[in-house]
Amino acid sequence: MIFNGHTHETIAELDDVMMAQLQTMYADGLIGNRAVIELLGTLTNGVFNYMRASNAPSYKLANILGNAYDYLFPPVPEEQKKEHANNQLLAFMSQAPGFSANKFGVNHGE
Repeated sequence: MIFNGHTHETIAELDDVMMAQLQTMYADGLIGNRAVIELLGTLTNGVFNYMRASNAPSYKLANILGNAYDYLFPPVPEEQKKEHANNQLLAFMSQAPGFSANKFGVNHGE
């Protein structure tokens, strides 16, 4: 914060709530390098996809960011992927007219 024009005195005047909010914003990436790398990676990805040949495969953000992609977006375990797919399928099926959860042995998603 000192590099942004603050002094030790102005930092000392910040209350605990403001410091907690600043820490949360930094941890969530609203300020700091995470937001910068996500935005620049997305911009670069868009430019590369715009310039690529029409028959070439499209670039993905993981191609642009490399190892940083796994840090920013940790891989989801297979068990969570299956659970998410099952919940999406159940939500889709429950929209059908006359759907009965008992017919499939489903009880509150279990």
